[in-house]
Amino acid sequence: MARQSKKIAKKIQPKKKSEPENKKPKEKVGKDYLLIFVLALTIVFLLVGWENFTALNRGLYLALLVSLSTTYARRHYNFTETQDLWIERAGMVSMGCAIVLFAFVVYQQYFA
Repeated sequence: MARQSKKIAKKIQPKKKSEPENKKPKEKVGKDYLLIFVLALTIVFLLVGWENFTALNRGLYLALLVSLSTTYARRHYNFTETQDLWIERAGMVSMGCAIVLFAFVVYQQYFA
């Protein structure tokens, strides 16, 4: 009788698998050759053209470098949730700054 009641209980309420609720799925970290190439190219442009760049161009390339670096760091290093949140925000802010500076440089060079 006990066996029958256990079988019926299992069919009615199967045991739940223990899954951590707040765990992010492990993303597959690939080889980011393109990202590394663009990072290296940005550094080369900054070093070679520093004297020829205006302050706006320097700011643009520095903001781009920060954004690309935070993207690389988020993909390859294990941060806590709060660190990851702040790094993501820093990357987005620097990307926004780079876009605004790019638009201003284009406007200044071609339309003003």
